[in-house]
Amino acid sequence: MKLYLTRHGQTEWNMQKRMQGQNNSPLTELGEWQAAQLGNYLQGVQFDCIYSSSSPRAMHTAELIRGKRTIPIIASDDLMEIALGEWEGMTYREAKKSNPEQFYNLWHQSGKYYRPDSENFDELLQRTSGAIEKIAQQHNGETVLVVAHGMVLRTLYTYFQKQSIGEIANSPHVVSACLCLVEGGIGAWEVLRWNEVVVERG
Repeated sequence: MKLYLTRHGQTEWNMQKRMQGQNNSPLTELGEWQAAQLGNYLQGVQFDCIYSSSSPRAMHTAELIRGKRTIPIIASDDLMEIALGEWEGMTYREAKKSNPEQFYNLWHQSGKYYRPDSENFDELLQRTSGAIEKIAQQHNGETVLVVAHGMVLRTLYTYFQKQSIGEIANSPHVVSACLCLVEGGIGAWEVLRWNEVVVERG
C-alpha cells in the first residue's frame, strides 16, 4: 500500500510555544491555509480513505485536505499526540522549569523520558505503530492518508526505519502540513519522502 502522512496545520499553541499533547488548540489562519494548500497539491492522488487523529486540530486539517472530494475520514484515538499530563497547556518555559531533566529527555533522550502522568515513548510507539499496522491490514494495496502529530510522526519514522526508541530524538522534526510517503505494509515499510514542504507562503 501507499501511506501518505502529514502533521496538522499550525495551531495557536504552536505560535505561543505551548505544550499541546492530547489537549487541543485551534488551527491558525496560516494553519488552515497550509492544510488547504496541501490538499490542492494532493488533488491528483486517489485516496481510498483518510485516517486522522481524533484531536480536533488534526480532524480539521484532514477535512481541509480532503476539500470537496468524497473521501471517508476515520477518527482514531490511537493516532493522537503523546499524552503529556499536567504539561499540556504550559509554555515550553513553564514545563522546563517544572522538570528540567525530563523536559530535556523529551526532546533529546527519548529512551529516558519518563513522567508518571505522561506516556513514555515505548507506549507511544506501541499505540501508533499498532494503528498503522491495523490500517495496513484493512487497506492492503490501497492509498491512504494519515493526519497526525509531531511526536507521533517522529516515532513512526523510527518504526518504519526499524530503529530503536532512543533514536526518536534524532529523527527529523516534522513541520506543519509536511508531506511524508511510505510504501509497503505489515512491518515492512520503505520511506520514500519525509518532511517535505510542498507549499510555502510568499
